[in-house]
Amino acid sequence: MNEYETEEQQVAALKNWWKENGTSIVVGLVVGVAALFGWRGYVEQNNAHLVQASDLYMQAMQSVALQTIDKEMIDDKAVDINNTLINEYNDTPYAALSSLALAKLEYEKDNADAAAAQLELAVKHASDDMIKQVANLRLARVYIDQKKYTEATAILEMAHDAAYDAQFEELKGDIYSAKGEVAEARSAYDKAITLQGLTASKWLKLKRQNLGA
Repeated sequence: MNEYETEEQQVAALKNWWKENGTSIVVGLVVGVAALFGWRGYVEQNNAHLVQASDLYMQAMQSVALQTIDKEMIDDKAVDINNTLINEYNDTPYAALSSLALAKLEYEKDNADAAAAQLELAVKHASDDMIKQVANLRLARVYIDQKKYTEATAILEMAHDAAYDAQFEELKGDIYSAKGEVAEARSAYDKAITLQGLTASKWLKLKRQNLGA
């Protein structure tokens, strides 16, 4: 304001500046405040959504736990809750996690088809890449049990984290072994054993030994 010689000139200049820019400033403040409260509302709503999904997941796990203890028990509660999670909360990790748990339960009850269906849902709705890779590995195992080698091979050819290399190689060995491709099975098992090192399971080593030198 040094360019103005008197206070009256400074006041007049300020009034003119406010007349030209005041509206945009007020609008900017209103928009900023609205955005702030809108974001807070979104966060609160999202948190509530996650809490609801978490509560449903815990209920489903309680049902699964009871059925795991009592293999003869039939309780559709977990399935109903899982359907709700898939339909209304598939943007949360709980939908895929619930399907993983149900798949394990179905597999332990020798319901391979139902287990595969749940794992396919888990893969489809997994919002977390790690959950998706775990679901894919389990689905490949079920496909191998079902002798769906083409479907299992397609999964094992997908890109994945290096941390899962050994498990992928072992499952490739399982497919080769089931198809009678002994040399390929040996190679895959050897890779899996090398990757696992000292932590290689006795079961994996036994599968390799059964194929001979």
